[in-house]
Amino acid sequence: MIRRLVLLLTLMLAAPVTAAVDYPLEQADTSSPRATLASFLEYSDRYARAMRDPDTRPRALTAARERAIDCFDLSKVAPSIANDVGLESILRLREILDRLTLPAMAEVPDRKMVNKQGLVRWRLPHTEIMIAKVAAGPRVGAYLFTPETLAHLDEYFLKVQHLPYRDGAVQGIYEEYIYSSGWMIPDGMIGELPDWMRRGYLGQAIWQWFGMIFILLAALSLLALLLRSYLHWKRKGQEGGWHLGVIFFPLLAMAICWTAEYIIDTQVNITGRVLTVTTMWLGASFLLFLAWGIMVAGNVVMHGIIASRHIKEETLSADFTKLLCRMGSFGLVFLLFYRAGSYFGLPVSAVFASAGIAGVAVALAARETLANFFGGISILMDRPFKAGDYIVLDSGERGEVKAVGMRSTRLLTRDDILITIPNSVITNVKIVNQSAPYSHFRVRIKIGVAYGSDLDQVEAILVNTARNNPLVMATPAPRARLRRFNDSAIDFELLVWAKQPHERGKLTHELSKQIYKRFNEAGVNIPYPQREVRLL
Repeated sequence: MIRRLVLLLTLMLAAPVTAAVDYPLEQADTSSPRATLASFLEYSDRYARAMRDPDTRPRALTAARERAIDCFDLSKVAPSIANDVGLESILRLREILDRLTLPAMAEVPDRKMVNKQGLVRWRLPHTEIMIAKVAAGPRVGAYLFTPETLAHLDEYFLKVQHLPYRDGAVQGIYEEYIYSSGWMIPDGMIGELPDWMRRGYLGQAIWQWFGMIFILLAALSLLALLLRSYLHWKRKGQEGGWHLGVIFFPLLAMAICWTAEYIIDTQVNITGRVLTVTTMWLGASFLLFLAWGIMVAGNVVMHGIIASRHIKEETLSADFTKLLCRMGSFGLVFLLFYRAGSYFGLPVSAVFASAGIAGVAVALAARETLANFFGGISILMDRPFKAGDYIVLDSGERGEVKAVGMRSTRLLTRDDILITIPNSVITNVKIVNQSAPYSHFRVRIKIGVAYGSDLDQVEAILVNTARNNPLVMATPAPRARLRRFNDSAIDFELLVWAKQPHERGKLTHELSKQIYKRFNEAGVNIPYPQREVRLL
């Protein structure tokens, strides 16, 4: 396909365009077997003669080629090689027909005979060359040379190659085309090669085989060197943040594959099935490196967003950012392979339908994992807690949330024990977040004093003791409350706020010690329950 563009550019430089082709949008007449055969003979003859005429206008050459290709049913040919197959089929079929005795056009069914007889297929007499009516697709109703005919043109050509040409035929045009080279390889250089290197083998000249093998080995060597450099780069840890340089490696690999395909197709001029196989492999390699580039670009964007927003790696925000970037990357790769599969002629619909059925089976087998995943989405949407919060579960576990992932949440208890809780479980239990909506935490200390104590003095001691403790927040201010008159004591409660939930235990310990000392200094008694038992 690229070779044709180069040929057109060469012709444009050789001969300036003086006039446009008449009716450039008109297709070849394929309304009946007679119209199709006549159209192909006319336009293929124009194209063959134009290829040898240096004064041919490029638009006329293109129009003749396209209208000759209009006579072929290429529905079974991958779009990636349709132009190459169409061009080679023009020359091969023309070489075959130029060696056969063709029937008179009056004997070939025309539109009137087709409508009268309901004819859907016509075979060229004494051959296996078939013209058939297209039953479906964009060319429905047209009479075209069948895909089976095009697939066996090599075989037919070998059978008639020994026959003489008909009078007036353009001779040797097919061999001239397949054994020629591109503009990078001078014709004089090919002419100076030994005769054995210009001989054909499996549809290619020996020098073309050597050239293709050399290009493929050079491409593989460059790719191996590139992969080695990439792994060295990766070991140096250059993938984090906005390190866009890492995208350079898949881009360069894509350039190597494209260059190899271009040289093999347009310069070495490999044709036929060898070109089809080579193009498929190089195209598949190009797509793999493109998919690699998409994934690498997604990782660069992911790490860049996390670094620019100063998101901690263990937080759910980081996990969600990673999820979105990776889902976007996988979505683009999926779309790429879906479109590429159609472009290369693969049955992508059937493949993805089977993948959908397999996906249902996998989903049923991994329902617990999916439940945890959607649990993580629920935590992300509701935000009941985040990394660094102190929470208490229904089961009594209390600790700091160390990490919130898409599958599980990790909790570090006050005993320095790390608990991993599946998200599907944690979203279905009662959770007390002691760090929300504010980071400070209320501490209650209950204490009883003896009847007869000075209550104002007791209250002042409790409040002043709290105010002098550095772990107690000044705002809200600490306060003491008389709760009730108990059987053996008057119950007070000191209310203070710790700066962080994890300081609750330490603050309770320090305040209890200090209150006990201040009560002893002030002569305030802390009674204990007493009972008098009298025996009569």
